[in-house]
Amino acid sequence: MLGHPKEARAGIKEIHFLPFNPTDKRTALTYIDAAGKMQRVSKGALEQILSLAHNKSEIEWKLHAVIDKFAERGLQSLGVARQEVPEGTKDSPRGPWEFVGLLPLFDPPCHDSAETIRRALDLAVSVKMITGDQLAIGKETGRRLGMGTNMYPSSSLLGEGKDEAASAHPIDELIEKADGFAGVFPEHKYEIVKRLQARKHICGMTGDEVNDAPSLKKADIGIAVADFRCCAKCF
Repeated sequence: MLGHPKEARAGIKEIHFLPFNPTDKRTALTYIDAAGKMQRVSKGALEQILSLAHNKSEIEWKLHAVIDKFAERGLQSLGVARQEVPEGTKDSPRGPWEFVGLLPLFDPPCHDSAETIRRALDLAVSVKMITGDQLAIGKETGRRLGMGTNMYPSSSLLGEGKDEAASAHPIDELIEKADGFAGVFPEHKYEIVKRLQARKHICGMTGDEVNDAPSLKKADIGIAVADFRCCAKCF
């Protein structure tokens, strides 16, 4: 909402910046504010930011209700949190994380994604979405692309899913029948490809990020794309 990104940092002094990585799934900035006090802010995947919050158990039900509403409109959600660092040094003890709010983002699939997936399905190729986004947005995107909404959280891959439909199937069978998985980490992508290959499937993988590299190499057909926006990452 600002005229220029530099306005967001007006009056503060940056001390340390943590860039986004596929493990933490968040960024963090430590800075000195205009009053000379040290603060830290973090933005990233909702579950990662929520796990920082000191009052997680009190607010998570409300947050999930909000992101489900966002997902119905095709909006992804990022979380934002902040904390004070009273002693004023980067590595000193700090105060509790306070959940600040949500950032809804509209990041639709590229215009020809649905047609690409339809053509693959017509050729009897099973298309699966493997995404780091929340389950709700994964299902909504799958619905828009016509590829199915039988999706599960990444915890189901470890046998920890609370979904009765997921727990009723062995992991290999669950992966084979699912339309996709949400909230995944790089190791989940690799494991999905590995297990599909063990069941004698020819598995292709598409992706554009460094964290996709292991699964791209493991797949029978690995397609790395420089500017890839179609959300269907495994087929």
